[in-house]
Amino acid sequence: MDASPHASVPPLTESDLRLLRIFRSVAEAGGLTAAETALGMERSTISRHLQTLELRLGGRLCLRGPAGFELTEFGRRALVAAVSASEALDAIRHELNLARHVMTGELRIGIADNCLSNPRSAFARALARFRELAPDVTVNLSIKLPGDILTGLQDKNLHLGVTGAAPGVDRLVFEPLFLEDFRLYTYVREGRAPARADLARQGYGLVTRTNDQRTQMAARELKLERTAMAFGLEAVATLLASGGFVGFLPVHYVEAWASLYRFVEVEGAEDLAYDTIFSLVTLKDRPLPSSAALLTRILRELQGAEKRALGQRFALVSGNDA
Repeated sequence: MDASPHASVPPLTESDLRLLRIFRSVAEAGGLTAAETALGMERSTISRHLQTLELRLGGRLCLRGPAGFELTEFGRRALVAAVSASEALDAIRHELNLARHVMTGELRIGIADNCLSNPRSAFARALARFRELAPDVTVNLSIKLPGDILTGLQDKNLHLGVTGAAPGVDRLVFEPLFLEDFRLYTYVREGRAPARADLARQGYGLVTRTNDQRTQMAARELKLERTAMAFGLEAVATLLASGGFVGFLPVHYVEAWASLYRFVEVEGAEDLAYDTIFSLVTLKDRPLPSSAALLTRILRELQGAEKRALGQRFALVSGNDA
């Protein structure tokens, strides 16, 4: 059933809003089966609800079957409307609760992996304070890849993101919070770390990370013939622990594993070290719900010293470059 270009959508009812929420869950999950757990419904029930919504709206929302799940053009427009309707209802509920001095609702946050072990990150402390001030807010916290965090913010599936992704998306606002220091490590059971000049002769390989240009540039600098590709920090660490590889890991990550694995910095590779700036990311021109605004204020307060250090450090770098 294709959408009719001439038939108008009837006035929406409470039942329609419920069906739109179901449709949104299915679309965000990527299919009916994937949405069963989130919705607490069987696939056949979800399918009936979608058919009812399609009849109400007068158009096919998605293609579903053995070939997979895919939104139609009408479905993509309907998803945007469903997100907007959900946010409008949440905003109304927030305002009414704020009038009663109660903060409620759901706060959806995407954060990069391994921030917890970074002593420069105050996120866990900020979340603890937030829960004291807003105990009735449901926090939905997800560990996500940098690209998925940025996409989730733009699709309005997330309110806040904390990630080391580089700024460059016009629709997003990046507010620097803290640094993560990366150095070139290897694993040794005993003795000293190998020197950079001896890596090629001793047959070491370099672990590069997916879509990480800095590690790929290091491969050219080190001139190591053997390489391995890793997806995520633990994959890098696992390859290093297997022996015969060097790779970049955050200093705090290595310190967290020190009791189990002896990762040591490669001698003479200090010039290859680099920093990643982790930022609080929000969607430009999208008003934050009161819960997200509160957590943002707490983060700014707790990260104040790190933010000032960041500003001073990069002001000095800019001055030296001038």
